[in-house]
Amino acid sequence: MAETALLVTLDEYARQLELHLASLRDKHQELEQAWARLRDVYQGEGAQVFGEAFQSASSRLADYGSQTALIAQQLQAKIDELRAFEAAGPEI
Repeated sequence: MAETALLVTLDEYARQLELHLASLRDKHQELEQAWARLRDVYQGEGAQVFGEAFQSASSRLADYGSQTALIAQQLQAKIDELRAFEAAGPEI
């Protein structure tokens, strides 16, 4: 059975969401590594203030990633349900 336009679109959206999450994780890891290097040489009150702001932003970014991953899982479950529903065919 051919997939509906809705399923094709949802599959593409799910794929883009996974790509977004992978990119987000990679960039976050790069930022954490850069901060670790900077923290080793950055001193003083400015370093402390920046460090606190960075940790807060990093925590929010991690929360965003976790919530988005949960949404991606829920989306995939709904796509699977729709695919199974469509595969069952029309009821008579």
